[in-house]
Amino acid sequence: MVLLARGAEAEIYLVDWFGLRAVLKWRRPKAYRDPSLDYQIRRRRTINEVRNMYIAHSVGVCVPAVYFFDPAEAKIIMEYVEGESLRELLSRGECQHLRDAGALVGVMHRAGLIHGDLAPTNIILSRGSLCFIDFGLGEMRAGWSRRTAVLMARDVNVLLRNLDLYGERSEELKEIFWSGYREEMGERARDVEREVARIRASGRYAERRPATPHSGGS
Repeated sequence: MVLLARGAEAEIYLVDWFGLRAVLKWRRPKAYRDPSLDYQIRRRRTINEVRNMYIAHSVGVCVPAVYFFDPAEAKIIMEYVEGESLRELLSRGECQHLRDAGALVGVMHRAGLIHGDLAPTNIILSRGSLCFIDFGLGEMRAGWSRRTAVLMARDVNVLLRNLDLYGERSEELKEIFWSGYREEMGERARDVEREVARIRASGRYAERRPATPHSGGS
């Protein structure tokens, strides 16, 4: 068992699963939480992640196959996805994959599924298809509402903030993503884009706002 990553919520290990290379995601107990509450949180999040992966798969989005999961132990054993992340692809100038990424995010959103962490490192090109990993922060939304559009905008904005790092090319890259997203979301894409614009405008305002001067006496 080889540790691949340690995050705030879970540890990721490379393991052997009956001769297959696999990934173990383990939400370890948190000593700072009440044990009963900690158990319920880890159990619920484990079930939620597996459910989200199943929903994504059912609507045609590539996700790791789940081999086994144990809600009581907060463990998921899943397929190890080999390939290059979207971040690696973009660093080589292979921006055409962004359109496919946008389309697949649109497929999930149209089904009411919000991924929760659309970082380029969570999108992997494997065997010619983009595969999405790490659904631990995802959620389902039934029906359409302003709140749903806001949550989807926050989802998209995680990726857009990463694309901001590409300087002069960032706007071009974002438009490639949006082209795929609009194709799948149709008219509702405009609602999401509108909320993204609001989120980003409020973020820029917060960054520009000067600090309140200290008014203490001399």
